[in-house]
Amino acid sequence: MSKGLFTQGMCVLFDRAVSLEQLRQQLKIFEFVGVQEAGVGEPTQQTLVYQFAPDSAGHLLVTIADTPWVDPIGDPTADPDQFLAWSLGQLGPLAYPGCLERAVEQTWDWPEAESKIAGHTYHVRLLISYLIGSDEDAEEGESLEVGLDDFDSEFSLDTEDDGIDLIPAAYDPLKELQFMMRGISRIMQIPGAVCYFNPGGEVLADESTLRRGLNEAWNLERPPVEMWTNVRIFNLDGPWILMDTVGMGQLDCPDLEAVFHRDQLQPAQVEAFLRSGTGLQIQNAADFSDGDVAEGSAGVVWRAIECEEGLSDPPRETVRWVLNEGPQPPETLLKSKTVTEDYDGFDPDDLGEMPY
Repeated sequence: MSKGLFTQGMCVLFDRAVSLEQLRQQLKIFEFVGVQEAGVGEPTQQTLVYQFAPDSAGHLLVTIADTPWVDPIGDPTADPDQFLAWSLGQLGPLAYPGCLERAVEQTWDWPEAESKIAGHTYHVRLLISYLIGSDEDAEEGESLEVGLDDFDSEFSLDTEDDGIDLIPAAYDPLKELQFMMRGISRIMQIPGAVCYFNPGGEVLADESTLRRGLNEAWNLERPPVEMWTNVRIFNLDGPWILMDTVGMGQLDCPDLEAVFHRDQLQPAQVEAFLRSGTGLQIQNAADFSDGDVAEGSAGVVWRAIECEEGLSDPPRETVRWVLNEGPQPPETLLKSKTVTEDYDGFDPDDLGEMPY
């Protein structure tokens, strides 16, 4: 999936029904525009529309879905509504099928994640769009005339459709994410909220984990990147381990991968290296390319390889790091390829504190 009709997407999972009135009460901090009736393949749903960036016609869309999160993309014949919702990015522009399952498998600081997620029955989706009406389309509380059913094809970043600029020049992904987190924090206070779920970053967090992550970032005066992106670990062929980030596409940056021999480094050291790299990306202090070198823990030197596709889902461009000295990964790990195995020997306690 790619950015286009929507530029960001987040979600809160619930174990009970949620009403529009509950959402409106919690989101009073935002300027309410109206209610958007229906959507592609979802004729019974209503979406609350809030002002985000009026100069660019940016809006925050908040939709209640009276179903659990749907991880499969669905069959276009048997499940056309589900398939179309995925294709249009209604589950998040960077969401990829299986994202919730992968997030559960790679959530290390919330041991109850799998059992808690299994009981959710509703979810609330938050999206940012620059194409869904404006405050002139409806009086407060009335339905907007422009709906998702006006669009019937998948859009991509930097494309135009009938002369429409899908993403404005003033678009700022960091401001989008920060704005949405204000809404997420409020919605998480509604009774029945199980957890925050970022499908593009494959991040899960219960209320205490989310609050702790946001507070830590605020105290350090930096963006809460750990609440937007995940660091994962996979067991590759033989002695090789892959660790990667997922979700940096939300900030229009490539994800980072690190391939290393299990006897060379500890996962916590590699995690710190990857998080340091994403910090530099967010600060616009680094634009990694082929052949770049960077120093990691214990004085080891990493070498960068630009890759059109990562070693693991979701499909996306990555910068893959390998150690400059010592045992080198086989050629098969230096090219695009998909892995599915988790690293069963990993202990969550191996992941140390974030380095910045």
